[in-house]
Amino acid sequence: MRHADLRRIGVIGPPGNMALEWEFHGHLPRGVTMNHARAMRSGGTALTAGSLTEMGRNAIAAAESLVRTRPELLLYACTSGSFVEGPDTVDAVSDEITRATGLPALTASRAVLEALQALGARSVFLLTPYPEAINQAEIGFLNAAGLTVTGCVAHACTERYPIGAVASEETEALLLAHEEAARQADVVFISCTNLLSFDIVPGLEARLGRPVISSNLSLLWAALCRLELASAPEPGRGLYAALPDAATAPVPAAADASAGTALHERTA
Repeated sequence: MRHADLRRIGVIGPPGNMALEWEFHGHLPRGVTMNHARAMRSGGTALTAGSLTEMGRNAIAAAESLVRTRPELLLYACTSGSFVEGPDTVDAVSDEITRATGLPALTASRAVLEALQALGARSVFLLTPYPEAINQAEIGFLNAAGLTVTGCVAHACTERYPIGAVASEETEALLLAHEEAARQADVVFISCTNLLSFDIVPGLEARLGRPVISSNLSLLWAALCRLELASAPEPGRGLYAALPDAATAPVPAAADASAGTALHERTA
């Protein structure tokens, strides 16, 4: 095998994110891999609009550092960091990444909107690990997309109990503590790319009787759709079922990732 035999996706994550590599790796079709970089921000584990905006600016250099791996697509894998400045800026970071690298890019928030649209959602029940100010910004972002947020619950994350400390079982328990409210929405959305979710989504869908998506699930599905390796979910089924089976999926043909070549040559 040669490196050129693999199709590649570049991922720019927050500095403390520990979920992306774990959740994505086990659900990639054979012959597809991901290379990761981090966009730094100040303020420790506390989330503020200012620190998230700073991270968005730093994502451009992180994206440029991935160009030499020759990805077909670059992902800005922070949900709050791609909606916090307002609904009109959902694609702002991805647009800047494309201008800087010549490569197509996608934000987590754009992927979430595409997932909700694919599922025909009109209403959403929201679960987050964010402080209230960020929760309100996310509700405004979803409302601006024409979605009704029927309820919002949040993990009480702090500097001593950061997002990375939250177990998926805690997310499941918090959601089921609001089970009746969650059933009132078309789709349940677990927001934040640092919340582990893949192991609980199928069981939650079976119990709630409606699709459950997460930031990571939406981002992976939307990325694979762009590589023509995933498709829209079947009627009555959720997004998780629309992912290709990594164990049996055929090895995809390597693409000619010629975009970004100029920058690659400058930085080789």
